[in-house]
Amino acid sequence: MAINADGLIQASRGTLFTAPAKTALPTKVSSFLLNSGTVAAAGSGSVVNWENIGHTSNNNKISFSKDGGDTTTKDTWLVAGAKSSTEAPTITVSGASVQGDSATITKVTGGWAGEQGGIVVPLQPVVQHLALFVLAYDDSDKLSFGLYLPETDFTFDNVSLADEDFAEFSFNAVVKSTSVLKAGANGEVGAYQIFAPETFVSK
Repeated sequence: MAINADGLIQASRGTLFTAPAKTALPTKVSSFLLNSGTVAAAGSGSVVNWENIGHTSNNNKISFSKDGGDTTTKDTWLVAGAKSSTEAPTITVSGASVQGDSATITKVTGGWAGEQGGIVVPLQPVVQHLALFVLAYDDSDKLSFGLYLPETDFTFDNVSLADEDFAEFSFNAVVKSTSVLKAGANGEVGAYQIFAPETFVSK
């Protein structure tokens, strides 16, 4: 494996694109740009677009967390550690929109139109089945980095009002295994796909 300084990424800027679950990527992943409002998904006659969610929190950047995935070892009477198994973890993508317009709040909360132009948000979170594309950008070296998550369960979390920062509308998305991605050599099912900087170079 070669040493490659071009693989050093600082996610100084970034954004999140959403689409209905299982939406295909665009013909070229380099079509995802920070300021693209929408990006057309690949496919003959496709009318499905990836939508840029807009401004997200710089203090609470898009992040990934993992819960579970523990390995259990079983002994036999004869030997210790005869067999081990690893449970599937739960991976959650978390972030916060700071773009407080009606369209974005409706999108993030899964809410609906109420009286006098307001947005109704239920106590029980609305589960939205979405595909996500996380685009990170290194402002210094002009490098892009991305993660494609074809199937997630997206839910609104909470509202945060701070006097020294932007109001935040936080959300979580639980990552699911999907048949959309290419299976592994032994039939393993993928959950997300990572795109290194070189994949964003137009060819």
